[in-house]
Amino acid sequence: MSLHIAPVDADDPASVAAWVQVMSQVCDHETPHFPRISERAGQLMQRHRFPARVVRDRVAWLDGVPVGRLELVYMTEQNLKHLVFTLEVVPAYRRRGIGRALFEHVLAYAREHGLTELVSSSSLSMPGLPAPDEAGPAFATALGFTNTLPEVQRRLSMADVDENVLAGMEAAARAKAAGYRLVHWHGAAPAELVERLAYLDSRLMTDAPMGDLKVEPEKPDVTRFRRIEEVVAARQRRTYHAGAVHEDSGDLVAWTFISIGEAPWHAFQQITIVDPKHRGHRLGALVKVANLRYFRENEPQIEHIDTFNAAENSYMVSINEQMGFRRMAAFQTWQRDLDPATEQPA
Repeated sequence: MSLHIAPVDADDPASVAAWVQVMSQVCDHETPHFPRISERAGQLMQRHRFPARVVRDRVAWLDGVPVGRLELVYMTEQNLKHLVFTLEVVPAYRRRGIGRALFEHVLAYAREHGLTELVSSSSLSMPGLPAPDEAGPAFATALGFTNTLPEVQRRLSMADVDENVLAGMEAAARAKAAGYRLVHWHGAAPAELVERLAYLDSRLMTDAPMGDLKVEPEKPDVTRFRRIEEVVAARQRRTYHAGAVHEDSGDLVAWTFISIGEAPWHAFQQITIVDPKHRGHRLGALVKVANLRYFRENEPQIEHIDTFNAAENSYMVSINEQMGFRRMAAFQTWQRDLDPATEQPA
């Protein structure tokens, strides 16, 4: 058996194709309801990276066959000791030491860059949501990781959307939201909103439930926020946004958006956040319902929208479930400390 771990290079189509192939084969097993990415999308992901982080991708080759992948991400502005990694092995090639070899690569990379917090994720079984297998949690536990943040993926099927329910949610929200007005945009944000968007984005890790995950809130400014928009556009993803503006101050105080990639039938519900000073006015429900309608008007071909929430995020979960999102799968974030003195588990 000859195992070789090699980098993925956007200028090397064969390495990108192998990387995409591994992702697709793992997705077929772990999350068959998700869309696959094409080699073209893979090329765009490799060429256009988000700011404030360094990403390195690897493919594990066994006797010339791509059998696993590793994504290594470390931050350059906040969370400077974190190494976030994705480690996947094609199901048919598991239990052959490939995962262990990839993890040794993780440790070597952490040692080289002085990183002492390892973070990863896996599928998870919850009551009524069985994982395809227990390989991920078993592997993480065996390597000394602790579980920190269970998440649940929910799906909204457009054919099942109840307009009467949405109308009721909107009416209830508007009754509490006097003094606020809705705004919509597609793609890059209007100049007059971008500073507040950067502020709201910076609050995401502070305000969202994070379980036991030890993480420092990121602090995107306007320049970084604009760079994120540029990367999203370069990856050929379309975004639809709704926000709530406080009339008296003129501040954008709530924001949500939905994004769509190359799969013509699928989208993701992304961030929904409300400024803590303006909570209690049902602004989260108001912007989510408004944005769903805005999105459907512009992308009527979409069949399903997926979203993720921390299992303990009861407020957002209740809004999503009222809208019609239904549980599909569960995931677990894992964390492990490294002792910088010994480079061994603390």
